[in-house]
Amino acid sequence: MTRINRKLILFVALAMSVSFGASISATAASKPCLAMGASVKIGYVSVPTCAKFYTTKSAIRLPSDNANVKFGVIVTGQSGSSAMAALMDRKNKSTSLSGKLVPSVLVGKKEAVQYIFQATIKHGHVTKLTPVLFVPTTTMLKPFFNTQFIGTVNNLIPADGIDASEWIRWNFNQLNSDQRLSGQFVNLNQAVRASQMMEPPAPCEPALLSLDSKDGWYSSILGTSSAISMYWDPAMHTRMDSEYVVVMSSQITYMTSAPSINTLLSSTVNIASAKSWSIHGNPMGTPANFDAGLGMGFIPGFSAQTPVVNCAP
Repeated sequence: MTRINRKLILFVALAMSVSFGASISATAASKPCLAMGASVKIGYVSVPTCAKFYTTKSAIRLPSDNANVKFGVIVTGQSGSSAMAALMDRKNKSTSLSGKLVPSVLVGKKEAVQYIFQATIKHGHVTKLTPVLFVPTTTMLKPFFNTQFIGTVNNLIPADGIDASEWIRWNFNQLNSDQRLSGQFVNLNQAVRASQMMEPPAPCEPALLSLDSKDGWYSSILGTSSAISMYWDPAMHTRMDSEYVVVMSSQITYMTSAPSINTLLSSTVNIASAKSWSIHGNPMGTPANFDAGLGMGFIPGFSAQTPVVNCAP
């Protein structure tokens, strides 16, 4: 083979490599989520919307960070000042930047952490921010479609006749008219089997309200309707305090930690990690929290939804 032919082959191989690398980057940038939704606007800038996450590797797929480019969410205005801001990258590492680079319509707004920005870096300093993706609150709920949560309600300083804990099951289905995930507190009003095992029969778990005290230990906090719902708050108490919230029919809420959007550049939404829900308020003398249960015959915590088996009369 001549030297000219070798050089030609090497040139073609390098060109193909560059082209292939560019196509990967373009694909990642053009479809960062499994399903994309209608764009939203920041001022005059249109920003793509994530309608459904990828379920493997990372929920959101954007090119890797390097010395000149980083991706993440912006935290600004938390202390009442817009002079400084920070980029939280996929590793949750903070990089300071001038608040002047942040779109003014997002300063001090909790929805700011629903946007992923591309930060341009020169000589170690962020010089430009470009919004590249918006994640609606409903997208964070979709991994919980058609799931069940099986566990226990734990009572803090319970009333007479109320045990320290009881078995519970929630079912979650689809979005309701309020754009929340609709659900049912399965054994609030009806006794059900702990699983769908029939031979031998799974234990019959009681309706919580059948155990209620004369002071309404369960009904006063959990309500009397089995209807419940779930929503995602991207910044519950602080800008990066991402929480899932379950709302009882009484409107009392229970919370658990949720991933912040920047971390979904390197991880998926793992519903199994939602294991403990705490009351949003003073827990003393209440059904204070819900935990993923332990035991035989069922999967504790969140899992794919199985049929509800009522207890035989």
